Amino acid sequence: MPALRLKSLFVIAAVTLAMPALTACDSYKDDVAAVQAAESVVPGKSNDAVVREIAGARGSVDWKGGKAERYNNDSIVLVTADIERVGQSGAKHQIALEFVNNRETRKVAFEQAYIDGKPQTLLGGALSLFLLQLD
Repeated sequence: MPALRLKSLFVIAAVTLAMPALTACDSYKDDVAAVQAAESVVPGKSNDAVVREIAGARGSVDWKGGKAERYNNDSIVLVTADIERVGQSGAKHQIALEFVNNRETRKVAFEQAYIDGKPQTLLGGALSLFLLQLD
């Protein structure tokens, strides 16, 4: 009988310890949805549509949210669209588009673009993305 009780206590402890980790994964779900629906990059086109266009038919997209380390404000969340783009030649490129979502003001803004790990200016990034379309 004591072994059964010890086993149930172990299961309860494991579930209790795992719950914060599981709920933390979903804590940015609303922020990701807000950024996807917003029109921060191209007026009249959602950020999700722009990201999927960049990824192309052979690419993939992974959205994730997290604490914005650059800002000393818990209301500002960094949402990143990690894009793997596969060109016609088979070359793979990693593109990351960063957005910030302000939970207080409910505003979404484009923050930064990275192409193959290198930060891009808005104009330089647009030109680089255009050149990737030719790949």
